[in-house]
Amino acid sequence: MSKIQKTFATLDKLMETKQYHEVIQQCIGFYTTHSNENKYLDYILNAYRETISNKNINTNTTIYMDAIANFKKLLTYVPPRSPHFCIIHNEIGMYYVNCNDHKTAISHFKEILTVKNDIPDVYNNIAVCHGILKEYDKVRVCLNLSLRLHACDNVYLRLGEVNLYTKQYDASIKAYESVRNPSSIDLYNSCFPYLAKKQFLKGYKLYENRLARNDISKQTNQVARVEIPSIPYWNGKDKCQHLMIIYEQGIGDNIQYFRFIVELSKKFPNLKITYFCKSNVSHLFNVEPYENIMICDDSRPLDISVYDKKLYIMSLPYILKLEKITPNTRNYIAEDVNNNSTWNKALSKFDDKLKVGIVYSGLLISYIDKHIQLDDFKDICTDDRIQSFCLHQMDTNISTDFLNIDFADKIIKYDTLDKTKPFVDTMSLLRNIDVLITIDTSIAHLAGVMGVKTLLLIGYTSEWRWFDTDDKVWYDSVEIIRMRQQKPLADLLPRVKNLLITEYENKYLV
Repeated sequence: MSKIQKTFATLDKLMETKQYHEVIQQCIGFYTTHSNENKYLDYILNAYRETISNKNINTNTTIYMDAIANFKKLLTYVPPRSPHFCIIHNEIGMYYVNCNDHKTAISHFKEILTVKNDIPDVYNNIAVCHGILKEYDKVRVCLNLSLRLHACDNVYLRLGEVNLYTKQYDASIKAYESVRNPSSIDLYNSCFPYLAKKQFLKGYKLYENRLARNDISKQTNQVARVEIPSIPYWNGKDKCQHLMIIYEQGIGDNIQYFRFIVELSKKFPNLKITYFCKSNVSHLFNVEPYENIMICDDSRPLDISVYDKKLYIMSLPYILKLEKITPNTRNYIAEDVNNNSTWNKALSKFDDKLKVGIVYSGLLISYIDKHIQLDDFKDICTDDRIQSFCLHQMDTNISTDFLNIDFADKIIKYDTLDKTKPFVDTMSLLRNIDVLITIDTSIAHLAGVMGVKTLLLIGYTSEWRWFDTDDKVWYDSVEIIRMRQQKPLADLLPRVKNLLITEYENKYLV
């Protein structure tokens, strides 16, 4: 056995016994003296990958930085424009991605292009980084370059996604239609540009593909739907006496889509409808005006024997063959009159000011802009003509935000908000303020159904249902304040301040 074969045998033994640090250190030494031996670099690459896979994720950043330092050291021994030059820059780029330093990652991926500019995966990696940085025009350029080199479904899907984000809906549809072998989730994702273009029949039909899977949601960390397999699904045509409509997705979705339960009850007056939902929202809906609608929730055992068919609530527009959306005209929210009166008395001391509710931070994580720093509201909250109210529950994050501002005394906050039931005090606050300022969250839909004047702050990337105009599609009381460029939502606040002052003058000076 030659000396180099013995070395490789020793390294293999170290790999088997998971002595990855020793492998890395030995191979770095060997590589700097025998850089033409590819296998040493392979050992280093594999040792780092095994180290990361065997470590707790919380310790990985230290490993990434160690890897970056060592690979940068190796670069000094690698001839420019060599294959190893590209491999090492790609590895460093990926570690920077894992460290959330996407700008530096891009610089390393671009080094590869100076040597070889016809590798689709390099353009795809750069596109991912630009996407996280919300540099969507650059994402589009990279993906189109990747497609020219190699057309594949994954790139078409990502191109469909980025064109949706930037409201280039026709281009998004074209990209999705170019996918040769779409999965059910791909077909589901392709519904959104159609819905955004208000092609509802096509869009909601594609939206039904979500039912093929019930994955854990990245936003809520919960399964998307409650599965009740023993009840057959209703197609809107077959005979049905008692239909169960099942809650799915977020609270705001269910508040918004309850209107379609009412529409279904009008279309099928002899159909008994039970809305099965979570106990944290079952008290929100007033079904007294509708003889054939009932509510039950997950706080008690469910007798499924009484139901002929089932539907998920987000399927209702498809079942109703929705072709057009008009502003909601029914307040189907169950308000507590006595609680409203209590809050009216509490807020009466501010009757000489414009009472403004503020919701500035969303709970869910997504590509949609749903957060403004509380400090950015200073100009609004410190204006003597305005009394602002925080409509958030005072959890750790919100409390910390208040500790970090110097005008906390100008905002009324309530430590016991909604302690008896979710939203019960929020609803009464909404009923007793003049204006709500909110990001895209469930309270926007609650206020919209209640007819509360609302300024909805929408970012450059937004949910399809707010379309790309400022038209009042869902609620007459909700005015969309939209960001037309990729800038922070906070940049909308000077415009909001002007609208609030106009509102104050109309109320008190006219």
